[in-house]
Amino acid sequence: MTERERLLERLAGVKALAESGEGGERENAAALLERMMAKHGITDEDLEDAGVRLYWIRYKTEYERRLIRQLAYKYLGSGHSFGCVGTYSNRPRKNVGVECTPAQYIEIEADFEFYRAALAEEMDIFYSAFLQKNDLFPPPELEDQRPSDDDEVDMERIEKMLAMMGGIEHRTRHKALPESGEGDQR
Repeated sequence: MTERERLLERLAGVKALAESGEGGERENAAALLERMMAKHGITDEDLEDAGVRLYWIRYKTEYERRLIRQLAYKYLGSGHSFGCVGTYSNRPRKNVGVECTPAQYIEIEADFEFYRAALAEEMDIFYSAFLQKNDLFPPPELEDQRPSDDDEVDMERIEKMLAMMGGIEHRTRHKALPESGEGDQR
């Protein structure tokens, strides 16, 4: 990528911020865009020609991968995102490729950061609900770290957890080991 292409890409990102930012952020981006375009002799037509290119977005979990693909679908429709496979190992890499304009990339990445944090928070609540629904705690005689009455309780979180528990199926696994006292024959 040439220096001019990098400059056009940066300016396209600033332009996207100037068009979709909030309040002072929008005004600052518009002023910066105007100064940089004048300094480098760039026109609006030059920015429009920045065109579509391939961007790679890194993810950690399967849900994050699916979230990137969903956001690409939201902004671009189908057929604009794909995975990456290692050249030598033929194993998937944790990157999703998205073919889009710089402005679209900025929107997709900003949404990804926002929704990734929201997804992590909701998954944490779901995990707690799953543990509660399936009673995955030690019996009282083995539990030594009960929360004290002084611990602060987040009622909103508990209400969300209870609502999620209503939609989770209780599962029971048959024990492979006998209960203590049963089957102890020496």
